[in-house]
Amino acid sequence: MDVKDNKDVALAVPGLSDISSSYMEDFLSEIREILEDIELELVNLEMDPGNKESINSIYCSFHTISGLAGLLNDATSTKIAVATEELLETVKKYCPAISKSIINVILDSISFIKRISSNPQIVDDHKISGEIGRHIKNLQTFRDDILLEVRQPLERQSRIGEILVREGAIAQSEVEDILKKQSHTKMKFGEIVLREKKVNASDIIKAIRMQKIRNMGTSDQYVKIPLERLDQIIGIIQNVSSIYDSVKNEAILRFGSNDALTIESTKAYHLITDIRNILKELRMVTLQQAFQKLTRAVCSIIEENHMEVMFSTMGENIEVDKEVADRIALPLGEMVRLLLEKAHLNGRENTGKDSKEKQIGSIEIVAYEEANTVHIDITGDAVVDLEEIKTDSRYIDNLQKLSALRCHTDIDDINGEGVRISITMQR
Repeated sequence: MDVKDNKDVALAVPGLSDISSSYMEDFLSEIREILEDIELELVNLEMDPGNKESINSIYCSFHTISGLAGLLNDATSTKIAVATEELLETVKKYCPAISKSIINVILDSISFIKRISSNPQIVDDHKISGEIGRHIKNLQTFRDDILLEVRQPLERQSRIGEILVREGAIAQSEVEDILKKQSHTKMKFGEIVLREKKVNASDIIKAIRMQKIRNMGTSDQYVKIPLERLDQIIGIIQNVSSIYDSVKNEAILRFGSNDALTIESTKAYHLITDIRNILKELRMVTLQQAFQKLTRAVCSIIEENHMEVMFSTMGENIEVDKEVADRIALPLGEMVRLLLEKAHLNGRENTGKDSKEKQIGSIEIVAYEEANTVHIDITGDAVVDLEEIKTDSRYIDNLQKLSALRCHTDIDDINGEGVRISITMQR
């Protein structure tokens, strides 16, 4: 029975309408109060992301909201509350602390439920309904990402053949035949596959990248150090390193290079340099949050402009410096926006039609590591004018932003089959 049916029954029974309206208003009032309590707990979590009591309190509050929304026959608010509750349950079980991105998505849940409770008719608006659908999917994606990260270290290392089969590039029987041949030769699996033209080189390269990403699980143990404290320690070590450098040079001038004081000062200097390098490594974080932010931004561009584009990312577990991870999403997003716009304009010129459908195929962002270099490739399958992109002020501006992050950027047309923007940075 929906809300309209409740109203019909209330009208048929004298006095029931007032009672029903009173109960409904009580439920709505309670939902609003609970949402306010959740907002206060989220403020606490922003200050202390590892506070388990606050996480549990918010989880219980959304469980209560799902029950109250069910009594009001508010199916949309119920779905939002249940999806948020499931995400929080996963956070409770597997996360030592809640991330800022999850706090943001919970705030979105609060916002949607508030809007629906104030005006239930907004769910009939296709635009609002679409936003809510995407929000629920986003909640589920966050939950799935956490579960994937938890399970990943328990899996054995992925093999290239298994990945190719999983991706549908080759049959399992063909993999078994190649493995038999490999046992009688020194050739690698990928070399045999390419020689026999079982798959394209691009499929092999993609599988190798996926293998590197999936096999990054480790049994190492970690402790948490606030980034601000880590930067303070690095600063102190740099100052001590400068002092020791001066002491070492002074010892050489006064006592010569073979003096015991000079030798010990040199050893101390090198030890401090090693400590500084180790501390710099501790600043490394994965690209996961940057890619999540990037995905939301690009999907928003695609939806707002009614484009039919498949967008995907791979390599979220690749590690970069914290500053790079925090700042790289914006220039990457602007580069993708530029490719989308140029490809769309090129498509309209070729067809001669002013169509609302702006289809360019697919755009993929892949991060991978090679030696001591991190690569991030933005690849689109639309043919565009490279010179037009290179002279665009937005491209030049984002080149400067990437350069400030110590990134080198190249662009090529992939032999006329699309466009690739290659970004590289040293560890």
